[in-house]
Formats: sequence, C-alpha cells, structure tokens
Amino acid sequence: MKSRQMKTVCVAAFLGLLAVALGPAAWAQQAPDSGPVLGGAVSADDRVSTDANPQLTFEAYRLELQSDARPSDSARFHAEAWVRSAGLSPSSLASTAPLFSVGGIAPVSIDLREAWFEINGFILPAVDLKVGRQRVAWGTADKLNVTDNVNPLDLSDPWDFGRHLGSDGAQLNVYAWGLQVNAVAVAQLTPAVLPSGLWSTALMGTGLQVPPGLTLGPVSTTVTLPGLSVANSVTAGARIKGTVLGVDLSASYLYSRQGLPVIDRVVITPATLPVVNVALDMVYPREHIFGADLAASVLGIGLWAEAAVFLPVEVTLTTDASGVGGGVVQSTALASTPYVKYVIGADYTFPANIYLNTQFVRGLFSEYGAGNLNDYLSVGLEWRVLDERLVIAPLNVVVGVHDWSDIPGSYAILASPTLTLHPVDNAELAMGFHWIQAAGSTVFGALSGQSEVFAHARYSF
Repeated sequence: MKSRQMKTVCVAAFLGLLAVALGPAAWAQQAPDSGPVLGGAVSADDRVSTDANPQLTFEAYRLELQSDARPSDSARFHAEAWVRSAGLSPSSLASTAPLFSVGGIAPVSIDLREAWFEINGFILPAVDLKVGRQRVAWGTADKLNVTDNVNPLDLSDPWDFGRHLGSDGAQLNVYAWGLQVNAVAVAQLTPAVLPSGLWSTALMGTGLQVPPGLTLGPVSTTVTLPGLSVANSVTAGARIKGTVLGVDLSASYLYSRQGLPVIDRVVITPATLPVVNVALDMVYPREHIFGADLAASVLGIGLWAEAAVFLPVEVTLTTDASGVGGGVVQSTALASTPYVKYVIGADYTFPANIYLNTQFVRGLFSEYGAGNLNDYLSVGLEWRVLDERLVIAPLNVVVGVHDWSDIPGSYAILASPTLTLHPVDNAELAMGFHWIQAAGSTVFGALSGQSEVFAHARYSF
C-alpha cells in the first residue's frame, strides 16, 4: 500500500514540477514574442472487435505535456512527457490487494519522450550542439521511412505507423556553403517497444518447427542486449543535406543495431513427450546503413524518395535438439549479404480540397535480409469539407505482396477508412474501421480477419 501511495505522490510531484518549473519560470525568461512555453494534448483511443462477441481490443488514454524555453538567443530547452493509462485491464487478479488503491486498479505510467537543450553557435557561429533525449528524424517519406533509423520504434500502437522513441545522446549540426551536416551519437541501445497479442506474433513470428513426432509446448525467451561497452552499445552516424536546383537532397551513414531482435539459439528439451519445451535466445545484430533521400515539388505535386543499403553482421542460428534425441544444427539466421529498402512517393491536392498521397515501399521496418523483403503500396485519399472541419478519408490502405507470381498466396491488405470532425479549434473526433485480410503465409496472416472499429478523441492546448 505504501509503495503504491509513494508512486502516486511521485506522479503528482513530477507533473507539478513540469508545469511549474518548465512553465511560468521558463516563460519569464523568454522574449515577449516567443509564444507559449507550456502546451500539450489529451487523447483517448478505444477499439472494439467486430466479431459475434465484441471485445475491447485496445485502449489508450494519454496526457501529453510539452515545454519550451529560450532563455537567450543562443540557448533553447525542450521537454515532452506522456502520462498514460496502463491500457486494457487484466481478466483476473491474483489477489484482492490491488483493489485497495487507485494505483492498483487504474495504474498510470510516465514516459519521458524528449528532454534536451540546444546551444546555438557552439564554439563557432555555424555550429549547434543538442544534448539529451531527442528525436533525430532522417528521411523524406511519409511515416514509412527506410533511412529513419537513429531512434527505436514505438510499436505499442501498431496502427500509429512511424512513431519513435527519443534516444539519449548528442547531435552536432554544422552549416557551411549551403549545406547542413548532422552528426549524431547515442550512448546505448534502446530496444523497440513491441506490440502485444497477435501483432507481436505477426511482426516477431518465429516460425518454430520441432522434429517430426513431437509437439511444441511452452516457449521461453531470453534477449541478450549488447551491454555497456562503447564498442558494443554505441550508435553513431552522420547526414549531409543540401538543395540543388530546388531539390532537397541528403546522404547518410549510420552504424547501429537492428530495431527488432533475431533468434540466434534454440534449445529443445523434453516436457511430457511428445510435448517439448523450447528456449529461445535473441540478439540485436550490428548493421551499417548507407542512405539517401530527396524531396521536390513539380507543378504542385510533392515528390519524395528514399533508399537505404543495409550491411548486416551475419547471425548464426544454433538449434540444439540433443535433449530429445536429435543433434546440434547450425544454420544462417541472418546473412551478411547487403540488401536495399526504398520508398517512392507523391502527394497532390486536387480542386474541392481532395488530397491524395501514395507511396511504393520495398521492405517494411520489420523485414530484414535480402530474401525477406516485401513490396507495399500505400494510398491515402482525403476530402476536406466544411472549411476543413470535416475530413472524409474513405481510402487509407496498404497493400503488400511478397511473390508477384503468386499474389493470392502472398498478399496482405490493411485498411483504415476514417471520418474526422473538428468541432472547435484544437479538437479532433474520429471514428473508423481497421480491416486486415492476408494470406496465411505472410507476416500479417495471423491478423487476417481481426477487424475492429475505433473511436479517437484529442484536444490540444
């Protein structure tokens, strides 16, 4: 009881400090025309399955707090924190103890998304230094980026494509001859946040197979992180950006680790035969990433493209079935063969405020290895009416194909038609439908038919 009360006190104290210390105090130091320094949003998301017995499938209620301070012309501070509900409640409790405190029945979590300071004119006038937890966004594509790999993905809401965590580190920006050079270093690996349920199976499917005559039983997993030595943990890279004939161009290099883990060891042991236990060990392999991107506007059409060459370190998979009369077999879990992911996209606003966005993607964030990349076409169509108070989006769809010679056996379709209303300034109310249909052999096969309706509300301040 005391520990839960202490957590509640800590949450309240944190919010108070953020609102008071970063709000009015920072405001007093800013120039009169610098705008507000404290803002944020409140949002609510609920989703319900569409089967015969509807179930609540997702719930997220969130308070976002942001603060900016510019105490001088050469210094800036920014922080963003999320206070979130714990999501879906468990179907049962092990005891009555949680029922005696608010923290037990309605827990919340605090997520520090960003907290950094920036010094403009660091040592030299054309050099800026930014230190702290920060979002380093590379690339020009719309959410489905292939060069945006500095920060880990936040997949806790798999329908919120393109969301990343902040990373603890530093970046240096140098401006010279019309170019911007961005160098970044992150001290240690932060793994991507994985989704729960069937989404985890889809993105992290192991494809486990046991020897003939045996049945797969409980599966346990151990994840080996790279540790704290600089050689193993650091992520570092650089990006150079400029404009040529109205085209924004950039090239980048990143020495990093894969965002999702790879299985490098499987141990099969007997339970009650023919059922066997399986223990997995997973690692985050090193990789070199060379990237390039461009963005331009031609006749009112926005155009962009990204490409990234991945050079992974080879991962050997060791399968130990000696405990059930087999042997020890080694194979390649991830080859060192280079592979390329790319995105090509365009958008345009037609008369009557009809907006079209389309992208072709080779290789999603969860796909690694030369032979494991799929092709995807994303199409978004919006009609903005009533002075953009109402947004009708009948077409928000991603279509994937693994083998063009066998489309019926290797396709996936993810659709999310949405109706959004802005009743007053800064308010957003949306409702829609999530629909997935996919062949069983694809990564989204486990999600096929898992449709749901959703409601979303958000107010920014």
